[in-house]
Amino acid sequence: MSTAPLTASKPLPRALVFNCHITGLAVARSLAGHGVEVIALDPDPRGLGQASRAVAQRHTCPNPLEDERGFVQYLLDNAKRWEGAVLFPTNDEWVLTVARYRSQLESCYRIPFSELSVIDAVLDKRRLYADAHHLGIPIPKTYTLNDLKATAKDIRYPAIVKPAEQRRFYDRFGVKVFRAENAAELVRFAREAADLACVAQEIVDVPAGGFYSFCSYVAPDGDVRGAFVGRKLEQYPEGFGTGCLVIGEQVSEIAERGSAILKAFGYHGISEVEFIWDPTRKEHLLLDVNPRVWKWIGLPIASGVDLPWLAYSEAIGQPARAGEPRDGLRWIYERDYALLAESRPLFPATGEVVNAVWDPDDPGPFAQLILNEGPAGRYYCAC
Repeated sequence: MSTAPLTASKPLPRALVFNCHITGLAVARSLAGHGVEVIALDPDPRGLGQASRAVAQRHTCPNPLEDERGFVQYLLDNAKRWEGAVLFPTNDEWVLTVARYRSQLESCYRIPFSELSVIDAVLDKRRLYADAHHLGIPIPKTYTLNDLKATAKDIRYPAIVKPAEQRRFYDRFGVKVFRAENAAELVRFAREAADLACVAQEIVDVPAGGFYSFCSYVAPDGDVRGAFVGRKLEQYPEGFGTGCLVIGEQVSEIAERGSAILKAFGYHGISEVEFIWDPTRKEHLLLDVNPRVWKWIGLPIASGVDLPWLAYSEAIGQPARAGEPRDGLRWIYERDYALLAESRPLFPATGEVVNAVWDPDDPGPFAQLILNEGPAGRYYCAC
C-alpha cells in the first residue's frame, strides 16, 4: 500500500481498530477527533469502544487466537470496501497476526509498525533481556528455563514465571504471570506453560508509584516523532495488574533507556517500554516492551503527544511531530480505581484528570461499562 501524500481533495483513509475495548476507545477518540472515519472490529460486541460516537462502523470479526487465518481472510474479504485503511491492533495477538500475514495485507491496508522479525524479537523476553544487558540497561534478575532444575534451585523466592506472548498465556491461565513461592511450584508452573517461551524472574519489591513507561511513536527511519513518560501510581489487581491511575512525569533516564532499546531492535511504530524502580539497587530496571498501543494511551494523547495520530499521519504520507508533553495530568480507569479503593487508601485522583471511559460528550462507553457489570456480562480482556 502506497504511503504517498494525499491530495487535499481526497478524504482521509479509514482506520480499523481491533479489538475495541478501553485501549481501542482512546485510539478511536483520538483519530475521530482529527476527522478520520474509525471502524471497530471485535469478536465481542461488549467492547467499550464499540459504544463510542467516535466509531462510525462496528463489525464482529473472528478472534485470531481461535481462528487466525479466518481473521486475515476477513480483512482480505473486506479489502475492497476498506482499501487503504490504517490498521491499529490493540493487543499482542492482533499485532502478531497482522505481522505474520503482512505480505498479503499490506497490498490492501496501511500497517504502521515493524515487520514480524522485529516484533518477535521484542516480545521474546530472552532476546530482550540479552540485548538490554549488552546496552548496559539493568533488568530484574532473570533465568532461562533451559535447565529447569538448576533455575529452581538458584532463583530467590518468591519468583515469577512470565511468558513472551502475554495474551495467549492469559487466555489459558487467567493470570498475567505465575507467582512461585518455592522450587516445586516454579517447576510445576514452568512445565504447565512449557510451550509458551517463558522465563523465570526474581520479584522486585517495587514501592508504590515505582512503575514507569516510555511511550513513543518511532518513524520507519528511526526518528522519534513523539515521546512521553508516564508513572503508574495504582494498578488493579495489585501486584501484576494493569494501571488504573497514571500520571505524566517526564524522567530523562527512562526516556533515554527506552529509546535505546527500541533503536537496538530497529523497532518503528507505537510502543510502551516498561520500567520498575528497584529500591535495593537504586535504579530503574527494564521490564517489558509492548510493540503496540496500550490501556492508558489516552494520557499521552491528552498531554499533547497524540501517538495514534502520529502513526496514522505517517502511514498516509503526511508525517507529523509532537511537541513537548505536559506533565502532571492524571489518567484514571474509573472501575478498577473504585474497586481498589475498597481495600486501602490510594494515590489521589486530583488535579486535571483524564477519564479512560467517561466523557459527557460521548456517554455510550460508560453506559456499556455499567451494562457489562450487570446483565450483559463482562468483556473479556487482559488489559
